[in-house]
Formats: sequence, C-alpha cells, structure tokens
Amino acid sequence: MSEFLLIFSITCILLCTLALAMYFGRPPVYRVSRLEALALLNDLVAGRLTELKWLIFIGHAIPTDPELNDIRLACNQIELAAEVGNQVGYSISAKRYDEVGLIKIAEVIATLEKLIAQTPVYREF
Repeated sequence: MSEFLLIFSITCILLCTLALAMYFGRPPVYRVSRLEALALLNDLVAGRLTELKWLIFIGHAIPTDPELNDIRLACNQIELAAEVGNQVGYSISAKRYDEVGLIKIAEVIATLEKLIAQTPVYREF
C-alpha cells in the first residue's frame, strides 16, 4: 500500500506541475525580426536559402509586427504565383524563382529596407 501511495503522490505532483506549466505558459509564436527577414530574402536572391526556411517564413503569420506580416504576405503571393505559373516561375538553378520572380523579390526587399530605415531605435538606460 505504501508503494501505491508513493507512486500516486509522485504522479499527482508531476501532473499538477504539468497543468500549471500549460496554464501559465505562453503558446509558441514565430518571431522573426525585420533584419532577419531581410537576411532571409537576400539569401533567397543569392540562392543560399533552403526551401524549408522559405516555406516556414511565408507559411507562418507574424502577429507581433503587422508591417513585416504584410511583407510575408507579399512573398507568399509570389510563391503562389510561381506555383500556378502566373507570370512568375521556378528556376532550374539554385535560385528559387526566375528573373520575374527575382525582380518582385527585389521590390519586396526595397520595401523592407525602407521599413527598416523608418523603424525607431529603442535604447534602454
């Protein structure tokens, strides 16, 4: 009987700890900064970006930064246009898109660079 009570109490403590962690914990959120997104887009243009990183970027919403989420949506539209074959196509080389797609990505990069330049700088003292 003592073994049962010991195992029961340990299990109860573990389950209560798990319940508290789930109740007070935060759900995972995809957080990418504007500079990380710029580096990601530059890697895409250079042909160094993996398909998985690209699909994660365009597939997950960024609720913490609405302007960056608009950039992500523009990139998603380019990907959807390439899938359909509407004006944008996939490239045979290491780069993901053809020339039209790379021009559209360059426009998105210019928009993101302008957005980064307008971002206020925060300093903690």
